[in-house]
Amino acid sequence: MRMEEEMMVLQRVGHMVQQIAEAIAATLNSNVTIVDSNLVRVAGTGPYQESIRNYIPNGSAFTRVLKNKETILIENPGQEEECCACTKRDSCLETFEICTPIIWQGEAVGVIGIFAFDERQKRYLQERKEQFLNFLNKMSELLASKVGETILFEKIASSNKELDAVIQNVNQGVICVNSKCKINHINTKAINLLGLSKSTKELWGIRIQDIWPEALIIKAIEKEQELFDKEEYFEGRGFKKGFLTTVKLIYQDDNVVSAVCTFTDLENIQKFAFRAREKYTNFNFDNLIGISSKLNKVKKKARQVANYDSTVLIVGESGTGKEIFARAIHNDSSRADHPFIGINCSAIPETLLESELFGYEPGAFTGADRKGKAGKIELANKGTFFLDEIGDMPLFLQAKLLRVLQERELTKIGGLKSKPVDVRIIAATNKNLEELIEKRMFREDLYYRLNVIPISLPPLRERTEDIPILIEYFLKIYNQKFQKNIKGFTSEAMNFLLGYSWPGNVRELENIIEYGINFAEDDYIALEDIKDRFGAFLDTRTSTLKEMVSKYEREEIIKCLERFGWSDEGKEKAAQALGISRATLYRKLSQV
Repeated sequence: MRMEEEMMVLQRVGHMVQQIAEAIAATLNSNVTIVDSNLVRVAGTGPYQESIRNYIPNGSAFTRVLKNKETILIENPGQEEECCACTKRDSCLETFEICTPIIWQGEAVGVIGIFAFDERQKRYLQERKEQFLNFLNKMSELLASKVGETILFEKIASSNKELDAVIQNVNQGVICVNSKCKINHINTKAINLLGLSKSTKELWGIRIQDIWPEALIIKAIEKEQELFDKEEYFEGRGFKKGFLTTVKLIYQDDNVVSAVCTFTDLENIQKFAFRAREKYTNFNFDNLIGISSKLNKVKKKARQVANYDSTVLIVGESGTGKEIFARAIHNDSSRADHPFIGINCSAIPETLLESELFGYEPGAFTGADRKGKAGKIELANKGTFFLDEIGDMPLFLQAKLLRVLQERELTKIGGLKSKPVDVRIIAATNKNLEELIEKRMFREDLYYRLNVIPISLPPLRERTEDIPILIEYFLKIYNQKFQKNIKGFTSEAMNFLLGYSWPGNVRELENIIEYGINFAEDDYIALEDIKDRFGAFLDTRTSTLKEMVSKYEREEIIKCLERFGWSDEGKEKAAQALGISRATLYRKLSQV
């Protein structure tokens, strides 16, 4: 509270000050007035009562009292030195006055004055002035204490409002209870997390056991033991929630007088953890490197479906970037602020896959966590769930997944009730699911549920024009990682890379570049530096390297001429596009 506000506190408790003034007047049989530090009359009796809330005359003795913080006794008002500056000195009706400062924390916050208006009252006050001076000092101390109480009360009230505002706006449930576990305070977040129908005020005074019998705060009070980030669970009507709870005990004279618990939705914490992890894998369509028409066509299709919740099935060979496409779709959708959670169906043993996907209830099977576990589909609620290698999912799990797609709800292992989930499903495979259906290894009904939006990723061998761009991209990454400055590949090595079939696609190309940077001794990676990685391929190919290069050159020259035409102008444009001179183009044409 600012000092100016503290100095005006007498005005805010004017009713109480007036009662004290009237009590003084009755005790001393004289007229009384009380002013604040701004010289505003706060209380008064007799003739002063009509001018309450008005300023007293300028230059009055009260001004000196406030300044010097000392009592003044004036036996001849209007004639003494203290009255020289008063604007009412010539018309002053008072015959005697005593003015005493009200001091609080070393500051004069007001003045008490008692007055006589005739000779009889004057003699009465003069005869008893020592007694009255002592009495006024006591009344001044009383008023100062009332001022202090009022300021303290206002500060506490203001602090309580600030604290309540903080408690109501934190993103955690907050419950305060006394030593008998009766609720002193509960914020709106706690009410919402627990699914309660009563308001904050309606819950005050209720025993916490009546709404949450197993609450950790009860045990903390009983054992006089504080808790930090402990898991606990609340069972409401038709739902069960897990929380991460901290309990702080409040002591007075070594006795627990109250406790405060804060709790956070465990599911939200898990989702936040997934989001934090995904922060460093925040792929978007710009991460899909390439200029080929095939790639751009697929990217355009994926962008178009990103903002809709239709199920997507991504088909492509290993290493073509199926997960990157799935992440890009998610991050370009309205679900981007929610989790992207994936699972590789071929990487997890069949016995564990079901619990990873759907979760389980407490005690669902031998070895299960007694608190239960949320499945990855549930953790992806509001976001996207990515099923990689869907073709390897066991048949019995395919039926459960089909229900999630059809009903938008799941049942945990050992659970009796289903739970609604709001997820977008993106699946991916490098297998021919139609062939698996014929072999009865994949459910036909699930296939049609997944294959709403099919996206087929082209293998790298079908978009060779992207290879130089990808090489440049990966060179930059691994140069920085290994603190090297490899400028590229020799022409021999580049021609080989352009003619290679890339069964491992982009992933294999990235590995080759990392390998080459490790072993390159010059500024450019030579074929000799990487040939060990292609041993089997080099041993089994029927064409020589020179023959392969010539074949590739012929194909590229013909592509350019078909694009620009076989006229002289077309040949000029083709030479520019290929980065060779017109003479070189004619020479190579003679070999076609």
